Amino acid sequence: MKEIASEQQSWTEIYRPRKLSEIAGNSQAIKQLKQWADSWMKGNPRKRGAILSGPPGIGKTSAALALAADYEWDIVELNASDQRNAANIDKIVGHGSRADSFSSDGAYHAASTGKLKLIVFDEADNLFGRQDYGGAKAIVQALRKTEQPIVLIVNDYYELTRRASGVKTLAQTIKFSRPNSQNIIAVLERIAENEGFEISHDFLYKIAQNSGTDIRAAVNDLQSIAKLDPEQMQEVIENLGWRDVQPETFDALADIFSSNDPIAARLSLISLDETPDRLILWIDDNLPAVIRDPEDRLRAIDYLSKADIYLGRVSRKQYYGLWSYANDMMSMGVSISAGDRYKIYSDTLRFPMYLIRLSQTKAKRASIKSLLGKLALYSHTSRPIARESILPYLRGLMIRDIELARELTKEMDLQAGDLALLLGIDSDSEKIESILSDVESEAPEREEIEEQQETPSQDESQGQRSLFEFR
Repeated sequence: MKEIASEQQSWTEIYRPRKLSEIAGNSQAIKQLKQWADSWMKGNPRKRGAILSGPPGIGKTSAALALAADYEWDIVELNASDQRNAANIDKIVGHGSRADSFSSDGAYHAASTGKLKLIVFDEADNLFGRQDYGGAKAIVQALRKTEQPIVLIVNDYYELTRRASGVKTLAQTIKFSRPNSQNIIAVLERIAENEGFEISHDFLYKIAQNSGTDIRAAVNDLQSIAKLDPEQMQEVIENLGWRDVQPETFDALADIFSSNDPIAARLSLISLDETPDRLILWIDDNLPAVIRDPEDRLRAIDYLSKADIYLGRVSRKQYYGLWSYANDMMSMGVSISAGDRYKIYSDTLRFPMYLIRLSQTKAKRASIKSLLGKLALYSHTSRPIARESILPYLRGLMIRDIELARELTKEMDLQAGDLALLLGIDSDSEKIESILSDVESEAPEREEIEEQQETPSQDESQGQRSLFEFR
């Protein structure tokens, strides 16, 4: 029966980790997750939530489900396909976490037993549209008042904290990273042994290398060759379509700063899905921390300055063919200057501060642009005039007059970001939520009044019908 089931079902689901000990790699993250869970079992959690962050497909959701299984907790799960608005989140964290439930094996668990339930928010960084209205603030409120452990699963930690800054102090952040080849081989060996077929370590290594650190891809490859004989297996593995996995930016930087092969450094750089005008920021920001010798640093900066000249000409003249010269200067030139004399440590490289500042101000700049557009349309003027002559005075008036704020929110269709900019407070504050809720609650009343105004009275409608009735 097992063999038939294995043939019909995907092995990625059959062999999904059921225990934390089965998670591939991320031993430090698993240790932190268990320590957080232990604090709940002892009744004194310092952080009431945990944020599992990292690239997609590396086992974050599996780790959360395995945690619940290890600690025999029930699960209350809210997926990306569900509505994650304020009302739904409050229902899940409030009533849902205290209600009776059934476990995955059908066992009934009464809430009166006091058994903990793990509340899992998958893709908590993706809260978009009206269906998720107020979700970011509701997550913060949930972490403040929850009586149950909460796990937030995110691919982009900074997107979550931008929308709900309060989670940084209320939840413990646990970072997951991609597994290495040995981690993947260990998973493949366990599956092969359980399925009862033999495969050499060399074959497993090739499958792991081909997967590009994607465990699911490796398991699918293994399943596809499981019924072949050794000769056929070797032929298929040798002809596997190797996945084009782009190197991470930090890996490319390591090649540039610590490799004595300029060609390899150039190939690493151009394989990244980034334009040269952004890549030069990465190299410029990290160069002083890596290349410590003054003469080597001077030569590297000289090559980088030449790359910047080419990029400037591209910007002015739109000669994009010069990008290749800029890439050569910032990759091969810097690599030659550094040689293999400098070792890259895990904490040496960092994200460019310039890009961090742009990211931090992105939401504010977008809010300013949106608000100025609405002000210009409402007052029949241009954006520059709205910025200089209307915005400063309107901000002062709205801070002092909450009724004016409500009225302008209704008339100009202001959003949370617009109000945050005008009132000088956080977009997830109670004051802004109150204004938006009041405006939203008035909308049905306004529509009803407009319908009544547009609908003719009985006498009018009768008179109108008489004009077109011919008997």
